[in-house]
Amino acid sequence: MIVEMRTYSLTPGSVSKWLRLYEEKGFPVHKEILGNLIGYFHTEIGDVNEVIHMWGYESFEDRQQRRAQLAKHADWQAFLADALPILQTQQIKILSCATFSPIR
Repeated sequence: MIVEMRTYSLTPGSVSKWLRLYEEKGFPVHKEILGNLIGYFHTEIGDVNEVIHMWGYESFEDRQQRRAQLAKHADWQAFLADALPILQTQQIKILSCATFSPIR
C-alpha cells in the first residue's frame, strides 16, 4: 500500500469555504473514484489556511488509474471550477508504509 498526502494552501480566510465546497461537490466524487480516504484535516496552528488529506492505494499504478478517471469526471471538473480560485499552492507526497506501521 502507498499513501498519497496532499497539502493545499488556500487564500487566507477560505478554509471553511473550501471544506463546504469539498464536502458538497468534491468528496462525493473522490469517495466514488478514489475510495480509501485515510483522513482529511485542516490546520489550526502553524501554517494556517491549509487542508491536508491522505488517500490509500494498492500501488502507484492503482493511484495513476484512479486519478486519470477522476480527471475525466464532469462533477470533479465542476468542483474544480469553484475551488481553484481559492487554491494557492499544492504539495503532493507519496508515502510508503514501514513494515511496522499500523496502516498498511
